[in-house]
Amino acid sequence: MALTPDAPPLTNFKLLAFDIFGTVIDEEVGIYKAMEPLLARFPRSERAKTSAFEAFLKLEASIHEGQPSLRQREVLSHIYTKIANSWGVEPPKDEVEGFAESMGEWPPYPDTVAAMQKLAEHYKLVALSNCDRAAFSRTLAGPLKDVKFDAVYLAEDIGSYKPDPKNFEYLLAHVEKEFGVKKEEVLMVAHGLGVDHVTTKGMGIHSAFIKRRTSDEEEKTFDGRVAYQWRWETLGGFAADVEKE
Repeated sequence: MALTPDAPPLTNFKLLAFDIFGTVIDEEVGIYKAMEPLLARFPRSERAKTSAFEAFLKLEASIHEGQPSLRQREVLSHIYTKIANSWGVEPPKDEVEGFAESMGEWPPYPDTVAAMQKLAEHYKLVALSNCDRAAFSRTLAGPLKDVKFDAVYLAEDIGSYKPDPKNFEYLLAHVEKEFGVKKEEVLMVAHGLGVDHVTTKGMGIHSAFIKRRTSDEEEKTFDGRVAYQWRWETLGGFAADVEKE
């Protein structure tokens, strides 16, 4: 739903740019499943599961910022090893590689595919993802096989990771060149407050927040740093509102 009275009609936009992992793909479920070999060593600890996801997000952000030339597969290897080591575990090589290769198998949210198909009737769909080519090709062939993107822009091709403004500059330059779509005709659709919405505010890009599992308390910590004009709990809710317009 629109959050501000000056939010333009959704029909004004020609192209939707999607964050993928966390917005379209349920990365939390995917990470937990891929971490099962490590978590199985602590079967009675629910806290291990929660802390593993929290540690994943912090380590990922740190590595993306400090080592932007690494492919996401290498980032995942570092993360798994660091989390395991912090718990006193030295994981075998095949276990680390299994986690690193898992990203392309992480599942979509239940509402994703139907919502994306509806949105494709109204807009061009573009992926702007902190991912590498190999993993994303598996995502497109598997979990998102029934979703068609008009373009895919990946961190491996750009040479940096969101929230770096370079990734959003790349998006804007390429959609104008490839589709003739201007900045004001682009709507960034994302779950990541720090990864996407802080930068889109700074660059004056219209954005919509897909809340997913974000708590109200976490959302409030970004007051003043983000400027999204729409919020929906799910992509399904977004697609339904588009259909109404």
